[in-house]
Amino acid sequence: MTGDLRQQPRCAGRIAFLKLAVVAVVAVIAGAALMSACSQPSDSQQTAAQQQQAADEQTRKEADEKAWADAEKTGTVAAYTAYLQNFGAGAHVSEASQRIVALNEQARKAADEKAWADAEKAGTAAAYTAYIQNFGGGAHAAQARQRIAELSRQARKDAEEKAWAEAEKAGTAAAFTGYVQKFGSGAHVAEARQRVAALETQGRREVPSIDIQKTCQAAAGAMVSLMGGTTTEQDVNACLDSEQKARDQIVKDRATYSAADKKQCMRTDNYLPSYVEWLTCLEMERDVRKMERPEQFGAGPWTLPKVRPAINTAGR
Repeated sequence: MTGDLRQQPRCAGRIAFLKLAVVAVVAVIAGAALMSACSQPSDSQQTAAQQQQAADEQTRKEADEKAWADAEKTGTVAAYTAYLQNFGAGAHVSEASQRIVALNEQARKAADEKAWADAEKAGTAAAYTAYIQNFGGGAHAAQARQRIAELSRQARKDAEEKAWAEAEKAGTAAAFTGYVQKFGSGAHVAEARQRVAALETQGRREVPSIDIQKTCQAAAGAMVSLMGGTTTEQDVNACLDSEQKARDQIVKDRATYSAADKKQCMRTDNYLPSYVEWLTCLEMERDVRKMERPEQFGAGPWTLPKVRPAINTAGR
């Protein structure tokens, strides 16, 4: 009996402790549940967030569509580029890029056609060359090169015909020879050579013959008598060479000498006639005539313009 009484207080303490422990555990569990409930959004909060996200997405889509509609309405490269800058991930990015490529190609073609039209209007080699420089791969590049080749051939042909007309007008061996030198494959080369040959043959017939061997021997002897020494074959040969060249020059330029000058200068009755002396005489007479020729006012007489009396009497 006494032992039972001693154990009762101990049992009561254990029971109280157990109760406290159970209460503590329950409190912990309740606190954890409360914290979990506080950390998770409620259904109403989740619904509000989803609605806001949907509203933002709708706003973005509407802005995207409006920007695209504006770009389509403007229809320029700048407008489509602005759309891409503002809506890089928009619904019409691919289409905007295609529009830009198409517009750039259209602008390039339009510029190409305008440049070609301008070149055709000018119709010059310089205009076609400028087109090729700006549009080397353009639609008309081959045609422009063909135009340049045609114009070049035409220009050369015109220059050749002008040179031939001038040679025929001059009618001298020098003029025909100059034509051949400038247009070696021209249309009139064969005829020019024939004219030169005919003129030289005619000139040789017209230029009196001189025994240049006798003239040169006599000239060398005269030099010996004046200067002393002996006559050398080299001196004679040099004289013969000069005489032959002078004769060829007279034949070549005979058409530039007047009949009076030829009659005066080319005289075979002089002592030891010389082609060198004849050529010197002819060229001097020709040059003098050129210097005496009036260039601006003619040969005269001249009549001075009448002056108003008021000018003469002014200041009296």
